Amino acid sequence: MDITFVGAARTVTGSLHLFEYKKQKFLLECGLYQGHRDDAERINKTFPFKPKDIKAVLLSHAHIDHSGNLPNLAKRGFEGPIYCTAATKDITSLLLVDSAKIQEYDIEFVNKKHRKNGLPLKEPLYTVADAERVLKQFSTIEYGQTFEPIPGVKATFYDAGHILGSSVILLEADGEKILFSGDLGRKNMPIIKDPTVVNDIDYLILESTYGSRTHKSFEGMTAEFENIIKEGKKRESKIIIPAFAVERTQLLVTMLKTLSDAGALKGVPVYVDSPLAMNVTEVFRKHPECFDKETYKIFEDGDPFDFPELTYITTNEESKSLNARRGPMIIMSASGMCEGGRVTHHLIHSIENDDNIIVMTGFQARGTLGRRILDGFEKIRIFNDEYRVHAKVYFMGGLSAHADSNDLLEYVKDCGGKRLKKVYLIHGDIEEATALQKKIETAEQIDVNIPQTMTHITI
Repeated sequence: MDITFVGAARTVTGSLHLFEYKKQKFLLECGLYQGHRDDAERINKTFPFKPKDIKAVLLSHAHIDHSGNLPNLAKRGFEGPIYCTAATKDITSLLLVDSAKIQEYDIEFVNKKHRKNGLPLKEPLYTVADAERVLKQFSTIEYGQTFEPIPGVKATFYDAGHILGSSVILLEADGEKILFSGDLGRKNMPIIKDPTVVNDIDYLILESTYGSRTHKSFEGMTAEFENIIKEGKKRESKIIIPAFAVERTQLLVTMLKTLSDAGALKGVPVYVDSPLAMNVTEVFRKHPECFDKETYKIFEDGDPFDFPELTYITTNEESKSLNARRGPMIIMSASGMCEGGRVTHHLIHSIENDDNIIVMTGFQARGTLGRRILDGFEKIRIFNDEYRVHAKVYFMGGLSAHADSNDLLEYVKDCGGKRLKKVYLIHGDIEEATALQKKIETAEQIDVNIPQTMTHITI
């Protein structure tokens, strides 16, 4: 088996790994690279292989950095099946169409300037039609179901515990077992089940997003969130929460439901201002089989994604009306890294006010607006206009759906045993991957490698 680490090598975006077995090629993932516009355009536009030669794609989960370049892959000649769980298909169908709309909107914005300056017009990476077309190539797989993406290679999906429908993927060929972690989740988190341990593997391709860090407990995060809300009530703050539409929004809603049930939200309306997040929440309601026991019980008795103070915003007019209202209030909106979506408008109207609060709840990639806010920049630019950051900024990193350093080491121990020969660390900045490499090698005496982009190995 030959493997080329095309994307998400020493970085956290653009997951893409090329596998070849007996001259048959397939991919694990085909995600969008997210970062500076010029870099993203260059990296996402073309592939270092012929898409028509790819026989299949195995998709671990729906997040756009894992699925987001599938329409472009098909546009350039890929005609094979895309294997994933049913929940992943349902969420990906929403994300790809949303991504295509953003591509079309952004390129129209660029082309307005190009027309004005007499420059050549650009095309979007892909269109809504391209996104809708590739969805016809999806083929759903159940957890524990073994199939052959190409002759001679067996694949089995197991629950990764990261987001709804996420998978770790076991590949078997010629007596060797390779486990791909995708994005690995955490134990004892609300809504979905814990990650599945897959025993007796030979090679592990493991994410390293938080290779040097540990997360606070969910209970600790709930208490911290309650304190932020208390502060917001005293200051009559608008509490702006940039939140990923998938998993993070749903997790925050269940957390707020707990606080609502305890009476902690009295007098504080909560708005989820993200049509995509609303649609994703409907997908969550459609797949209770993915829930953990506690959430499933709530689902049987009622709705884990609703409480009296909560309003889901649908129209642009409703969204704009929030800007004129006084706090206290909580506004949760996408995108999670503040790179687009309605949250950017809420930031414009809130970030220069000393009384307001911004709560970051997830990983902020380098080069993003969210990262600049989190890093304490005094001035930021939104839509080419400059704003001073006067609002108070909090970071609730313990809400991450990614395994932390201790979780990752424990997963290596649980999956590996004496049979494990080597670990390859992907999906992490070099500092995070290096820290995890040292931790695993010290604890387990196993060879750990950190591939670079286009590193090729033979197993």
